[in-house]
Amino acid sequence: MKIQTKYLFIIKIIANIFLSILGTWLFVQNFYFSAVFIWLSVVGISVSLYQDRQRLIDKMNRMIMSIRHSDFSYNFTNSKSKDEINNLHQEMNEALTAFRNRTQNLMMDETETKAWQKLISVLTHEIMNSIAPIISLSETLSEEKNHKEVSSTQYKTMHQAMEIIHKRSKGLLTFVENYRKLTRIPEPILQPIYLEQMLNSLQQLVASDKINFTYSVYPEKLTLNADRNMLEQVLINLLKNAHEAGKENTESKVNVTAAKIGNEVHISVKDNGCGISSEAIDKIFIPFYSTKTSGSGIGLSLCRQIMLRHNGKITVQSNEKGSIFTLIFK
Repeated sequence: MKIQTKYLFIIKIIANIFLSILGTWLFVQNFYFSAVFIWLSVVGISVSLYQDRQRLIDKMNRMIMSIRHSDFSYNFTNSKSKDEINNLHQEMNEALTAFRNRTQNLMMDETETKAWQKLISVLTHEIMNSIAPIISLSETLSEEKNHKEVSSTQYKTMHQAMEIIHKRSKGLLTFVENYRKLTRIPEPILQPIYLEQMLNSLQQLVASDKINFTYSVYPEKLTLNADRNMLEQVLINLLKNAHEAGKENTESKVNVTAAKIGNEVHISVKDNGCGISSEAIDKIFIPFYSTKTSGSGIGLSLCRQIMLRHNGKITVQSNEKGSIFTLIFK
């Protein structure tokens, strides 16, 4: 039966005291060899006590360094024994887990707050850009109607104003409809999807838009439990972006890879474009943010929301040789 740590520590202390006294007595009695042997045993036990203490200090230092560098993956190793050191390890692991969860919740709250602030900023900017000219032109038209006679020049100005009001109003309506798309994403209907078969069908589907891509799947019969319609919607969006990015550089080359990595399924869409600027890469998933002049800014936001519905995530890596968007399903 394994001796508990606290009893082992007490035994070592008592043994050290006893052996020290015994060694001294043997030395006085001129049993020098025996005395030296006993004292060596005392040194050995002392070194063992020091190592026990040092191991505990090293563990605490590693824990402190991991927290200091925001690495919350560290855990104390638990043995099968039920001594007080192992109990302390369990309590420290529980404390680390609680601290980790609390920190992550705070980070998520902060991220969510920033996201809402950015969204409100974009909403305000977009609405004000549409409302301001509508109000201005409406006031101009109201002044014009007070004149009994309207010249051809005034009529032309009024007609142009009405066209601008119509265009701005239609743009604002489209903007609101896009916002509704982001807030009305249904719960995914999960079903097994053979990724090789799905990518082959997708290849034929986007060919009508002159979008060509190559793909590889590993293992060959890799399946994914997801909502097929939603997944196709995400991939079509990424493929269109990749195709447009490649055309800006030279000839568009788009490659899709699907692979099982550990317990996760990764689907990556790679292009050969000029990459995304460092200023834009942190904003591309913000609703209504777009680097394109004619872009709505909801495509990547919609992709992110769909991935969150699947308890997954979307990541991006980019440089001057192109970008890689990766869908990660857990």
